[in-house]
Amino acid sequence: MPEVALTPQTVGRLRARLERDGAKIVVWHSHLSVGERFDAWFELAKGAAQVVVGARSAIFAPVRNLRLVVVDEEHEPAYKQGETPRYHGRDVAVYRAMLARATCILGSATPSLESLYNVQQKRYQLNRLNKRVDDRQLPTVHIVDMRREKLRADGLSSISQTLAEKLVDRFEKREQAILFLNRRGYSNSILCPDCGFTPECPHCAVTLTYHKTDERIRCHICGYFERAPQRCGKCGSVEIRKRGSGTQRIEEVVQKIVPRAKIVRMDTDTMTKKNLFRQILGDFRKGKIDILVGTQMIAKGLDFPNVTLVGMIDADISLHIPDFRAGERCFQLLVQVSGRAGRGDKAGEVIVQTFMPHHEPIQFARRGDFDGYLEVELEQRREFHYPPFRHIVRHLFRGRNPDKVIFYAEKWAELIEEKLEHAVEIRGPAPAPLEKMKDTYRFHIWYFLNNVSKVLPDILALRKTFPMDEDVIDVFDVDPVDMT
Repeated sequence: MPEVALTPQTVGRLRARLERDGAKIVVWHSHLSVGERFDAWFELAKGAAQVVVGARSAIFAPVRNLRLVVVDEEHEPAYKQGETPRYHGRDVAVYRAMLARATCILGSATPSLESLYNVQQKRYQLNRLNKRVDDRQLPTVHIVDMRREKLRADGLSSISQTLAEKLVDRFEKREQAILFLNRRGYSNSILCPDCGFTPECPHCAVTLTYHKTDERIRCHICGYFERAPQRCGKCGSVEIRKRGSGTQRIEEVVQKIVPRAKIVRMDTDTMTKKNLFRQILGDFRKGKIDILVGTQMIAKGLDFPNVTLVGMIDADISLHIPDFRAGERCFQLLVQVSGRAGRGDKAGEVIVQTFMPHHEPIQFARRGDFDGYLEVELEQRREFHYPPFRHIVRHLFRGRNPDKVIFYAEKWAELIEEKLEHAVEIRGPAPAPLEKMKDTYRFHIWYFLNNVSKVLPDILALRKTFPMDEDVIDVFDVDPVDMT
């Protein structure tokens, strides 16, 4: 599984199906204590357990006589490890299955373009499911143009009139709803309208996010926080405003729309206690919670039969990320979030709120036209020679002195162009989208390669001879998922 939150649901189903036949199932993820993880490892190593369920690192579990590997939601970026070793859980799963001569199943309602390209190249075999379980209907998707919504007299709300009416209707029918917004906090920044000042993190190149629960502004990169200002830190104005909406504000707005509803928020700010996510999802399944508000952790894989309404706030937020996969991610997220509605006997509805209603990923997702979107996106990637048609290697340089970092990045780029001119296409060095993180300045170089296994060893061999300053750290990331 890509998320720890999906583990309890899957474990419960497998135990119900397999343990009556004598199979033992163990769990493996980062939320386990050291003792729990050792017990799971030991059970697998001695052959007492036959099945392991877990997040990314479960692919390394010491399973005896491995015969089947199932990667659920294979398209998820969470499968890529952010620190060294920068492995991709899905790709490791495919390779381990090959070594063990086992079967590997990659499952997803929205497969990654890389996997679908492997189907076209006859490396993978496609098994398409064209209908939902028991022939259940797909949800009806409504697109709400928030540009028009803002023209209404009270157009300051993050919840459209359409979504507000649907929420009230579902509560009165005793049906449940999920609201999704991929942004934590109460508002994404504080702005002074007089001078334009916005508080930023002193350690990272990001604005501080306002959290109403403790009246603090926080950095979601390094954890820095300070008291929310009452006056502008630059001009002293008291007219400061909170701009944008996070999950905290959505929770507050929805509580005013449906005052008697039980509303619970799920994001990394609230999921601080062990097993709390399992308890909340259990309560939601039992009907103790009417509306669930959350971030990415509730967007996929979860199965609640009484959920008949899903609202997606700021559906186009992922389109503004500097990433060639931005459109693909937006399309996948829309389809995945839509899939939470109407999984029981009742038909579902999805309300998608966006300022870009005519954008291709949103329109293709509304129609459920996966093949149409795939054709358009693959053609664009082919035109610009982006993955899956070529491999990308990201070479990140970071250090506390920006002049020193860019100096060594430029010297390295000159060496690569001199020695490997025809084998690799180089772009950069350039500042990373998140130029400053935790007091270190970041620059990167991109290598576009037709064959990684042939060219990368030459790059790494050259790197060993390059006299890099000890204050500058550089890291190679093959086929990166995070472009920031």
